[in-house]
Amino acid sequence: MKEQAQFTALRPYPSDDYDSRGSVEMLDRPSHKQKGPRTRPPEKTHSKMTLRQRFLASPFPWKTFSIISLLPVALAPIVILATLAEEASVGYLLKRDCYPNGLWKELPDATWRIMDSSYFFTPNLSFGSMTFNQVKVIDIAWDLLVGRGGQLLLAWVNYRVFNEWLYFHMEVHLTSYKMYTTLAFSTTSLATLGVLGKEFLAFGKGTWRRFFRWLGVLCMLLSTLYVISFPTLMAAMTGYITTSEAYIEDLDHNLIEWNKMQDIYVMGVVEDYERIGNYSKPLVATMSDTELVNAMFNYTQRAYELYFKSNKDNGTLPWPLNQSSIWEFGGSKITLPPPTLNITWLGPRDHQNFTDFHEGIRSRPYYTSASGNRQADLMNRDYILAHGSCKTTETYQWGFSYIFLFMISIFNFVWSCIMVGIWMDTCQKSRMYKSGRRPGLLRSILDISEAMKEEIGEDFETLEEDDLRRRLTESGGALIVPKRELRVSRTGTEVGVEGVKRRGWLTKGSTF
Repeated sequence: MKEQAQFTALRPYPSDDYDSRGSVEMLDRPSHKQKGPRTRPPEKTHSKMTLRQRFLASPFPWKTFSIISLLPVALAPIVILATLAEEASVGYLLKRDCYPNGLWKELPDATWRIMDSSYFFTPNLSFGSMTFNQVKVIDIAWDLLVGRGGQLLLAWVNYRVFNEWLYFHMEVHLTSYKMYTTLAFSTTSLATLGVLGKEFLAFGKGTWRRFFRWLGVLCMLLSTLYVISFPTLMAAMTGYITTSEAYIEDLDHNLIEWNKMQDIYVMGVVEDYERIGNYSKPLVATMSDTELVNAMFNYTQRAYELYFKSNKDNGTLPWPLNQSSIWEFGGSKITLPPPTLNITWLGPRDHQNFTDFHEGIRSRPYYTSASGNRQADLMNRDYILAHGSCKTTETYQWGFSYIFLFMISIFNFVWSCIMVGIWMDTCQKSRMYKSGRRPGLLRSILDISEAMKEEIGEDFETLEEDDLRRRLTESGGALIVPKRELRVSRTGTEVGVEGVKRRGWLTKGSTF
């Protein structure tokens, strides 16, 4: 006889069980009033089958293969982000003068490591140069499309997996009415967290079967918590920041752009400037001022040539020299009496490589605010660090926190493993699933309504919500799928597959 799936309410007494089985058998009997030979429904040809029907009818387990293949897809972002962390740090942050947290790159506590904890909530992987309205529109669109849209997708997967597992749970364990209604009708909600939390605490007897039930409830609890918090996590992972530019405040309290300060790195200074012209401050030779640098270098070289003609080379190079010299600069030639000019070299002596000389501030002893007249106040390293900062501009960037993005990728992978694990466990062990039974809103309503009718009585249609809850709580009944049968039935507390230790209100489970 062909096995027939029916979902009815059943009282926990032998007579009720017998009558219900009789009703199942009667459904399979052919009607004596039927006339003529029975005809088989026409089979669908392969050409008329839809793509989904062909997919399901294929001998290859495409569905199982597709679901399991999601795990490498979920793992890929973790591997990619971990691999590219160092490259993103060097190729993206290190090149900036101002880091995304607003710190100037030369400050001691500034870091270019993109995975540093100081960037936990900072969108250090940011892009663009936009107005406030533009980045706000992008941020809102992200929260709606990715945050809320992603939550809907995850909630739908939760609903399908949890409801299929729910029927498998009733095949093995007593299931309270509250647990059934919560998972079937409000799968992803705060109420679900409360129910799963109570079921998690109601461990019961110390058996392997109860342990795996407890483990499954824990995984569902974590999955539901993640889906509920998904929009908040997506919003916290992204954001917008103002772009910044680095400035140095000189001795006259003027702000000088940091990139210009790098161009005017001091190579040398003529301290006794009054001997060679009408100057009021030391004569400063910057890296880009090749004319003055060449004049200082040639002057020093000629002075040493005269010095070595009259003195033996004993390995020392004293300066200034007690001899007359000639200063040539700007088309003029000035003969100077002893001693030579007091020139301080602050950069490399090889003037042919000046344009290639580029180091960080910690190896640059002096800077200047010279603006073309070759006279300015010198600023040393300590002054630069004390008076350098990043100033915000009127443009914005939108992006991600790299650490938060990496963390969300891990969460997604764990959630995917939980979903695939619960689904595969249900596919392999559930009699209801193997028989083709799939959960649905209407089917779930019929199952619970028939069971409640038998549990409470014929007057259940006239009771209010609070009265229904009270009557179900007082009845002490639960839902199960009997062995060797494919139907949902109710049973009293005296008839159970496996008892639960009732230690108190906190560990008694979610029974209503």
